[in-house]
Amino acid sequence: MRRILISFVLVIITISLISGCEKKQGEKERQGDMTNNKAEITVYIPKGQNFDRQYFNQKDVAINYLPDKKGDYTDKDVGQIVNNIDKHVKVVVINTNKKGLEPVFKKIKSKLPGVITVAGDIGEMYGNSSNKLFKNSYIDVAFKIEKDNNGYISAMLANQMNAKNFIYLYFSDGGTNSDVYRDIQITKQFCEENGIKFSKKGINSTDNLDKIKSEIKKISDENGRDTAIFPSDLRLSKPVLTSAIEYKFIVPNLNSDNDGELISKELGLEKEYSELARKDFDNKVREKLKSMNLNNKIALISEGRNSVAPELVIEIARYMYENNFMIEECYRDVSLIARGNRNIDLSITPKIMGQSSGYIRNLVLSPRIY
Repeated sequence: MRRILISFVLVIITISLISGCEKKQGEKERQGDMTNNKAEITVYIPKGQNFDRQYFNQKDVAINYLPDKKGDYTDKDVGQIVNNIDKHVKVVVINTNKKGLEPVFKKIKSKLPGVITVAGDIGEMYGNSSNKLFKNSYIDVAFKIEKDNNGYISAMLANQMNAKNFIYLYFSDGGTNSDVYRDIQITKQFCEENGIKFSKKGINSTDNLDKIKSEIKKISDENGRDTAIFPSDLRLSKPVLTSAIEYKFIVPNLNSDNDGELISKELGLEKEYSELARKDFDNKVREKLKSMNLNNKIALISEGRNSVAPELVIEIARYMYENNFMIEECYRDVSLIARGNRNIDLSITPKIMGQSSGYIRNLVLSPRIY
């Protein structure tokens, strides 16, 4: 009897372990799937993209994560998004740097013509496919984040931050591409016109982190704390930030892939970054920087540049429906600037991108000064 009882217990344990493994495997598979939440404003962003936490708790907004794929999205992904959209959805925003989801807009418009369709920096905006996208009548609004001319924007911020010197830090080996060269020239011109001493400093991309930081320290020692150092390449963002915290110079634009993630690690605010709404996190950053004598010394975009377009769309959509405005009234340049300033605390300059069927704009972003 005892042997039978022991055998029975072992069978139960084995079944439980197998069930547990299957459950964990199922959860893992579901984590890789696309989510299908919907609300009046339905947003699709890549899995892992940092987004202002406040929008996850608002009834009129649904944030969905796109599956993490090595290649472009497929017809299956397109179908899943289209099937999720129904008459309760007023605005659909797709924000990803990968291609494959452009057909979503046509299919949604065919299904529900009244839905406002927004392409937020999608993969088709880059390369030869961009001209075709501009003529896509099924896309009502499209935003592309400006990635050139960051030096010029940074010099303007450095001027606001009372910098006396501006150092344009860039990777010089392998030749300077035309975009960087043009940015250097217009940045230099702005500095000269505004009484800021301009200089450029080339760094070798094969240098290790310690050597790069040594070069930055030398620049800081030679020029003083009222010097602004601009990391023109995202690989330079971290060594510039860590050096600025130590030597107290100005960083007019952190210019990384994700400024918030970078600053949170440097200041020991990872938990706050993952849990707090953007404004609350920004306040924590300001308090910490002030305690380190770095207030008004660092400028960044804490939610990450890729999240600005969908955040802006959310705020414009709310403004539009609350005031019963037409789309033509809400996506003019003056409205984009106002919503950026008032709702997401960013200075945004919209630029028309060629001849388009909808409201397609290149958004030039000025980071927040902390």
